[in-house]
Amino acid sequence: MPAHLRFQSQKWATHHIVSRCLQGYSFLKPTREIRAITKGVLGYALNKYDKVIKLHHYVFLSNHFHLILSAQTSRALADFMCFFKGNLARELGRIHDWNGTLWQKRYSSEEILDEAGLRDIFKYVTQNSVKEGLVDHPREWKGLHGYHQLVMKKTVSGPWIDRTGYYCAIQKREEVTLEEFTTEYEVKLTPPPLWSSLSKFEYYELCRQLSAEAIKEALRERKVDRAMGMKKILREHVFKTRFTKRGTRPLCRTKCIKTLKEYQKRYFEFKARFQEVSADLRQAIRLGCDTASICFPNGGVPLFGGCYSPD
Repeated sequence: MPAHLRFQSQKWATHHIVSRCLQGYSFLKPTREIRAITKGVLGYALNKYDKVIKLHHYVFLSNHFHLILSAQTSRALADFMCFFKGNLARELGRIHDWNGTLWQKRYSSEEILDEAGLRDIFKYVTQNSVKEGLVDHPREWKGLHGYHQLVMKKTVSGPWIDRTGYYCAIQKREEVTLEEFTTEYEVKLTPPPLWSSLSKFEYYELCRQLSAEAIKEALRERKVDRAMGMKKILREHVFKTRFTKRGTRPLCRTKCIKTLKEYQKRYFEFKARFQEVSADLRQAIRLGCDTASICFPNGGVPLFGGCYSPD
């Protein structure tokens, strides 16, 4: 089944993002070097897109990652993910001596429509590393996990390397070191819009409560009695293929049938218009038209850098 079109029903919508490594390879295995690089790239990307992207929760396992974030627009989300995944892939490629793509297809994105949906996804993301039987508690996971910030109140930061500046300096035959082009960036988390009315104390208390519930449920429902533990995880070979049974990602996240149907109606109206405009644009390209008055519907990501329809 084809993937859903990129769509956002409103400005500053909250999304659940999932991206997986090629063939289930452990490109993100949480060694000290990979942890540092991932934190640095994520921190820099959030800083660069600070005005249009806000991160709320995350977890990075060995072969995939989850993000809960809010984006001003679909295009902002697409730009952020392209920048983040592209730069992270280049850094991981250097570490693993790997040429080519590191990612399995494109990332999936599900808009979170209400608080019930947000609570479910928050708990689901928190359960990662526990429900798979890797560790017994998120605090034991050595990789990146939002629990370390939201509940344990740790500061998370990592190095961003300006490789363009570094290589330009080398080409000019300047005597420089990589450290001169390395800057530390913090991974900053903010409350999602649906919880923006909470006080700081109420917000962190809610995160603690939901995390406790999520961990308890994961331990009760997982199929293994004993966790692998970090020592065994770090000994695993990076290129060990893993195949997991995955169904189609949901279009959005909500427990309200009325809200779901309203969203589905808006999405399918958008999809029909988007496909119609895409066909017109492709026809104009085939005919060699230098100019074409074509505007894509709001809420998506226009093809070939096209423009949106006026509001």
